[in-house]
Amino acid sequence: AFLAASRLGMPLEEGKSRQPFRCRAEHPRGIRSVLVTNPGEGPGSLIPMDSVVTLHPPSREDFQGPYRNSTLLCQIRGPRRPPGAAPIRWLKNGSPLREGVIPEAPTPEGSGLYVTGSRVVVTEAEWDRGDVFTCQADEEMRNTSKAMECG
Repeated sequence: AFLAASRLGMPLEEGKSRQPFRCRAEHPRGIRSVLVTNPGEGPGSLIPMDSVVTLHPPSREDFQGPYRNSTLLCQIRGPRRPPGAAPIRWLKNGSPLREGVIPEAPTPEGSGLYVTGSRVVVTEAEWDRGDVFTCQADEEMRNTSKAMECG
């Protein structure tokens, strides 16, 4: 994962008349482009119009516990998802995964942003075997496996 930050300074009225803006970040591992708009006044009121999906790998320390399992966390960060929006789906080696899935309610993060999450339990054997886990939120998909992570 990589993080990019940028700031565009201009008078408020000029910014309102020229929005939305497109912020684009390039990295050797990918390109990400996000539309932003200014719905209010004051600093920090720019919010992404598109959601960002992040998949967090399991904690290696959790595998040392008595149950020999851990969890993967998939998060959507962006505007509040409308009622009836498709839930986060999980796949294991390309097949739908329903057991061990724990959805999380949307949590406000400020400035109109929300974080919605879903966790899935992964056993040490599944992880060490190299099973590929995928989280899907709308059209976005993220994959992880032991082979894709460091360590």
